[in-house]
Amino acid sequence: MVHETTRHTRDFTVIGNRLLQNPDIGGVAIAVGCHMMSVAEGTSVTIRCLADRLGFSRQKVADALHVLEEHGYLSRTVIRTANGRLITRTVVHHSPVTPAPDRPLSRRPAASPTPELPPDPAPSPAPEQDPAPAPTPAQTPPATPTPPSPPATAPASPPADAPATTPAPAAVRPLPPVPRPGFPAQELLRAALLVLIDLRTADRRLYVSEADARHLAPGVAAWLERGVPPETVRHALTSGLPDVPIRRPAAFLAHRLTAHLPPAPPLGAPLTAARPVHPLLHCEVCDTCFRAPHPTPCPACGNPAPVPSAYTPPTTR
Repeated sequence: MVHETTRHTRDFTVIGNRLLQNPDIGGVAIAVGCHMMSVAEGTSVTIRCLADRLGFSRQKVADALHVLEEHGYLSRTVIRTANGRLITRTVVHHSPVTPAPDRPLSRRPAASPTPELPPDPAPSPAPEQDPAPAPTPAQTPPATPTPPSPPATAPASPPADAPATTPAPAAVRPLPPVPRPGFPAQELLRAALLVLIDLRTADRRLYVSEADARHLAPGVAAWLERGVPPETVRHALTSGLPDVPIRRPAAFLAHRLTAHLPPAPPLGAPLTAARPVHPLLHCEVCDTCFRAPHPTPCPACGNPAPVPSAYTPPTTR
């Protein structure tokens, strides 16, 4: 057999060979234990849910849970909630633990009765003993001088003006790289920054900081440089968002900007097609102005013969 390994960076579970290669645990119990170790905390692991997910019968799942409990991979305790409901608290141990001898493996509700102390036995009379004979001068051992014990020294305390030591902050992984525009003009980067700022109005989980915006702006500018309108970029970054919380919105947006980058247009091709500008028409029947090819019926009253409008917008001062 040859192993072809792949390094996982996310969505993986570390399980020891002590469980996978245990000859005393059956295959069903190993499958149930591995599945329970791979799900997130708070997932329902009742016998019915495990049987539906894994395709085993409920009896096999119940037997597998008892085997895992006996080998120290599982502990179950029935507790009572504030509203009086009994629920089972299941703890999955990735390394086997030895159950305490005074706590048998049981699913009964944990109670804390006050133990009854046995009554104190009556004092028994001390047996009569002959008084010890006084030592004679010949039998008296010489006194041995005892060396004085060194004085107890208190642990040295740090000076009052010493700075308090704080733990070093955890290292933050850098953001994934994003595409770069061929010509990063200031107007292009400013338009990209406006797109990033507008994302929070679509979903508040996509809020990015100033440092994250400086990292992501070149990626949005690369999209705008390839002729993609800002509305299309906004739709590509906000559509199909997951239902789970987004822990690092900047990393999520950097992945989308790279994975969904549109192709560059051919050399010499216009970025956007020229839109025809239709003349302004005026309907003398309902006094409606609209733009359309001449002649076009009025969309408001259906007049088949609107005339070109001579309206001139006023100039503002």
